[in-house]
Amino acid sequence: MSRAEATGQGGMSVADVEMRPYELLSVICTIGGQTCPLVTPERASELTEVLRTPSCRVRFVTDADAVPHYRTRTPADWAAVDSEAVLNRKRDLDVLQRLGLAPGATVRSRYVVEWLFRKIETLVGVCCWDTAGWEGCPLAGNGTYETVREIGAKAVVSIPDEAEVAQRNAQAAEEIEAADHLYVQAHILMCICCDYDGGRGGSKRGMDELYELRNKMIANPDIPVTLVEDGLCMACGSCDGYDVPSSRCVHQGGLIRNFKKNLDAFQLLGLMPGDTLSAREFYRLLFEKIPSTKLVCSFQDGVVTSPAWTICGGPDGHPGYERTRENPFL
Repeated sequence: MSRAEATGQGGMSVADVEMRPYELLSVICTIGGQTCPLVTPERASELTEVLRTPSCRVRFVTDADAVPHYRTRTPADWAAVDSEAVLNRKRDLDVLQRLGLAPGATVRSRYVVEWLFRKIETLVGVCCWDTAGWEGCPLAGNGTYETVREIGAKAVVSIPDEAEVAQRNAQAAEEIEAADHLYVQAHILMCICCDYDGGRGGSKRGMDELYELRNKMIANPDIPVTLVEDGLCMACGSCDGYDVPSSRCVHQGGLIRNFKKNLDAFQLLGLMPGDTLSAREFYRLLFEKIPSTKLVCSFQDGVVTSPAWTICGGPDGHPGYERTRENPFL
């Protein structure tokens, strides 16, 4: 098994690779056909390989906040300042600031590349400047980064195409149709309600299996449903953020917010992961204990503290859930 194939098997508290934030930019230019002068060809090749795995956990490290205190420096130290190291520290912090991260942050490859292309449109002002002594990388203004950015994250990270997503959806639908037992994330029971919208919505979406799960439960309200805690379940088979080799979600922040939603729902329902009830019983309990998605999907206060903790359904809860609660499908 290659290093890339072995990455991303666990949670976000462990990293598969450590890299300087500016090295992420070097990878993009390398993919664009340039030989970045800020990293060795061997390092660029190594990082390009591991970042191709969407579940790869990348930890950003920098010495920008570890420079020696001025009282410890001698005149000889000041005279020997490494200007290129200074520029790289600025690049590190520029990248982290644009991405809303801090030194030590660990993120999955798929998410960080997508976020990079949203937040940094050009390397001018990040890798090169028009100040004397701060000219920086001579390749930064030649359009290479921008060209790769136009292609999108798929130029850097393995992302399933539409045909693969459609194939996954068909396979997942067949699995649900044949199932005599469903395994669903706790908060996904609520997603099904928001999607149904009291009978106003609920059409097939193609990027998840909410439609298929709801129809299965309508056809058999007594089918046993086991609630799961992890961030993937029978609703996620066709999502392009589902990384099959690692069985991990590689969307924004590893969708850590869904883990919290699941645990919040368990607490409100008075249940534990692995508890099993019929679909009918679950929805009776759900509507009794959770009157609004605000309690789970808006984290009660409706405040977005960071991109990884984006709320769903609005700060006051999703009206589709409330309409389904009034007009349930079971």
